[in-house]
Amino acid sequence: MNYMIGTRGSKLALAQAEYVRGRLSRAYPMHTFDLRIIRTAGDKILDKPLSEIGQKGIFVKEIESEILDGTVDIGVHSMKDMPGCPAPGLIFTAAWTREDPRDVLVLREAGSLQELREGAVVATGSKRRKLQLKGLRPDLNIVGIRGNVDTRLKKMHEEQLDGLVLAAAGLHRLGMQRMITQYLDPEDVVPAPAQGVLALEIRAGDTGLFDLLNALSDADCAGETNVERLFLQEMGGGCHLPVGAFCRRVKEGGYSLLAMFGNEGGSRMAKVSVAGCNPGCLVQEAAVCIRRQIAGMVYLVGAGPGDPGLVTVNGLKVIKKAGCIVYDRLVPVELLSEAPDGCELIYAGKENRRHVMEQEEINRLLVQKSMEYDMVVRLKGGDPYVFGRGSEEGIYLTGHGVPFAVVPGVTSAVAACACAGIPVTHRGMASGFHAVTAHSQNGGLADIDFEAMAAGRDTCIFMMGLSKTAEIVDRLMGAGMPPDTAAAVISCACTPDQNVCVSDLRHISEVVKEAGICAPAVIAVGEVVSLRKKLDVPLYWPLAGKHYLIPKIGAKTTRLAELLREKGAGVQELKVGQIVYTKRRFTAEELRGISWLVFTSKNGVEAFFSAMGASGLDLRLLAGCRIAVVGKKTGEELMRHGLYADLMPEVFEGKALLAVLKGHVRAGECVWYVKAANADHYLRDALTGMCRFKEVVLYENRAQKPDFAYIRQEQGFDGVLFTCVSSAERFLDAVGEDAKRYGRYYCIGERTMDCLKGRGIQGGFLAGQASYEGLVELLLAENSVGKEHFRYE
Repeated sequence: MNYMIGTRGSKLALAQAEYVRGRLSRAYPMHTFDLRIIRTAGDKILDKPLSEIGQKGIFVKEIESEILDGTVDIGVHSMKDMPGCPAPGLIFTAAWTREDPRDVLVLREAGSLQELREGAVVATGSKRRKLQLKGLRPDLNIVGIRGNVDTRLKKMHEEQLDGLVLAAAGLHRLGMQRMITQYLDPEDVVPAPAQGVLALEIRAGDTGLFDLLNALSDADCAGETNVERLFLQEMGGGCHLPVGAFCRRVKEGGYSLLAMFGNEGGSRMAKVSVAGCNPGCLVQEAAVCIRRQIAGMVYLVGAGPGDPGLVTVNGLKVIKKAGCIVYDRLVPVELLSEAPDGCELIYAGKENRRHVMEQEEINRLLVQKSMEYDMVVRLKGGDPYVFGRGSEEGIYLTGHGVPFAVVPGVTSAVAACACAGIPVTHRGMASGFHAVTAHSQNGGLADIDFEAMAAGRDTCIFMMGLSKTAEIVDRLMGAGMPPDTAAAVISCACTPDQNVCVSDLRHISEVVKEAGICAPAVIAVGEVVSLRKKLDVPLYWPLAGKHYLIPKIGAKTTRLAELLREKGAGVQELKVGQIVYTKRRFTAEELRGISWLVFTSKNGVEAFFSAMGASGLDLRLLAGCRIAVVGKKTGEELMRHGLYADLMPEVFEGKALLAVLKGHVRAGECVWYVKAANADHYLRDALTGMCRFKEVVLYENRAQKPDFAYIRQEQGFDGVLFTCVSSAERFLDAVGEDAKRYGRYYCIGERTMDCLKGRGIQGGFLAGQASYEGLVELLLAENSVGKEHFRYE
């Protein structure tokens, strides 16, 4: 029978494939074995470091595809390049005898690592090697390198590099042992998992071929490789972080394992040496020891009952410092806007047994992210230990060597009732309360002691029980609770969508059904519910029940969002850009020569004074300079730096600013317009002929692809508010033909409105004044005709 062997086309890959073909041909002369060269993504992308394109799998996916479609029968790879688990439908056969697993130095002049000159330049494409070499010689300058062995050797001489770090196995298989200057002891530089081992990959159902290949395997090497790859899987499988593992069989029948792991930035690294007979236990022990040394802190944070303002001070503090946030469905999305730039946001929500992630997957994710970030936040609605499975996550983290801390939150079991005007305790009515989850693991009603609830006067609170309201009522009355006991169901508590139904126990199910109450909801039963008539004070919220979307630049919560929330509106913000300062230095001479400084945004003000500070200059140099600003907010930002604007138009618009400037700027005066790199040139075009006009680019409004993952979709919005042209353009580019589904469009100024018209969008609404307050007044006027909005708290 003829078998096709798939391989890459490099010298080393072909040498490995020829070795496999030779062994198979000698062992099975009745069969024929041919080679097929396949070009992979790793062969095509040569201008980026491996860590930027995905270190595991980039040299194998195309080969795996041809194995799966039957073009190739055997894929030959370097096992160290393989992900922790093979692709679905494929398996690895048992390892054959491995080549030398050590890393080696190939040096141009020096005789060893210690003989390298101070600050010597050594090249490697591996973060694992870089991290460990820096641990041995912190003075070394470690640089990246790509290409096959010949290419790297050529670069070493052409670029006058002091040396390279390569795998001994590759040089041995190419017959290039003479190039090796020094073998690095695995105690000093732990090799990659399964380095020196060939991976033979076949289709999972090809049992005949599986037996042929396994007959040539090496039992000791197969066992050692299994331990090393188990460690790789435990630490994240195909992750691009620095990971090393070197296993050896010992005489007693067990294994010894050297392992290392480091974070992506290279600031943390840990090594461990363990021994044992059980591979799984051995790997777990090594992983736990490493995590105890370098894992970041995981915070289990309660986000509160729904209102973002009800998160605790400490909770908000850790959110603002987090490197990664894993958040649930009931977390107020506004809190995610408080995360720092670059924070990784991962949704792990659950609803009606539809889980984006199962709990075990979330547990593993928290452990994995703790090895990537100094601070990970697990953000959960309410309190993490009240029906939030936070304790399960804490136990899992402890068992895996990851430190964690709990930041309690305001539980909705109490807060929902309070926001509905229902105290859970009241002297003479209820001296305590029972809070239970109505939802069992199998989806039915939880095992609740209804007799104990019905026998006392304490308030009964049921979480996650909306769909089981009728069953809860029947069980309570069946246990002896009077049918006329007051009951309430609070939906979407502590949010602009809060809705409350109140009745007696006998009729509450019908009332809830007629009202169309939706989850999440809290059920409260007890005499205290009757106090709602006295404690539920209606507050006037003119925008209650309205929901708006604000595309924004930067990570900070906008003042516009705060103003709208103060009026009772639900607001979500969508980041569509980021402000990035340019590196610019001023001289005292050029600042003294400015007649006018013109600012059209607070970002320009911030960027200008940042550049002044970086230049070692201060406000005294602006003594003879006058300043013009486009509007109130820009003027307020200027005041923060101790200066007041000399000129501000009555209408906060670029066209109005231009008009007043023309009346004040004199011929020969030097005018600096501080602007973004991608802003238009309307001021330059109008003023260049009448003064010495200069555009000073100090920042860039850099576009960012918006993430709609946590934006409400099913309920939709009442409108989208645009505060600048770039936000409008980027949002409309992102939504494309779906623009109509986001409701009405509201613009802060005429240029933003012109942008909408240019896109063919008619019927937009323009604020009377080009300011945040102007937009709010527009919405208030639109919603005030014949309507009264009350939000109950």
